[in-house]
Amino acid sequence: FQAEDGIRDAQESRGLGDVYKRQLLFFAPLARQIPLACLAGILAVVCWQMSEVEHFLRLLRAPRSDVMVLLSTFTLTIIVDLTVAVQVGVVMAALLFIKRMSEVSNIGVVTREFYDAGDEPDPNAVSLREVPSGVEVYEINGPFFFGAAESFVETMRFVERPPLVRILRMRNVPAIDATGLHLIHQLHKDCQRDGTLLILSDVHAQPLTAFMMSPLWEEIGEDNFTGNLDDALDRARRYLKLPPDVTPRRFPPTVSREKI
Repeated sequence: FQAEDGIRDAQESRGLGDVYKRQLLFFAPLARQIPLACLAGILAVVCWQMSEVEHFLRLLRAPRSDVMVLLSTFTLTIIVDLTVAVQVGVVMAALLFIKRMSEVSNIGVVTREFYDAGDEPDPNAVSLREVPSGVEVYEINGPFFFGAAESFVETMRFVERPPLVRILRMRNVPAIDATGLHLIHQLHKDCQRDGTLLILSDVHAQPLTAFMMSPLWEEIGEDNFTGNLDDALDRARRYLKLPPDVTPRRFPPTVSREKI
């Protein structure tokens, strides 16, 4: 029955196509008789309806960077060409996205956490853990794209004395690119030079896959990739030949694989 309906629909489509073709062939010569002034008026009305002036004016209240992209593409569409305007707009939007990601991404040494009145403390906070002497915990916040590279390098420069173990927490890093992998590689080389063990903690799925596909997985070592901070601290204690922390802790998982 469905096959019959499909054949019937195909036949009806061909029939309607033939009707429209005959109408076009019949009325096409009559279109020459329409004054160009009338066609210009119709075209102006259509353009006005497509312009969505109210929406355009509302976009002018957006952040200044977005307004610059809007006005640039709008001006290029009128002066040059729509194709050029789209290409320039895509490039400008990409650069703007990179700039915003670099602004929201940061890295710093985790010493203590501050909370507003009424906020519940973070159960995964470093302040609730006993960090052994000689261990430093760093945390990256935001996607680790090449826009955040400068912030990462500057933070590493302020480290006066290299620790015995450096834990790099990545619970707020949903994605990493090739530049981020290169910076981790440089950091690992510096740690090897200083005799510091590098441990990556709370690594999400996308960064973990990127690490596994790169030489860093073997260079850093599978044991130095952990799913939570407690495992990273336990790895640091084993490296420093310290007794393990037997205090039981219940923490909400920060990465998907820890929820299994």
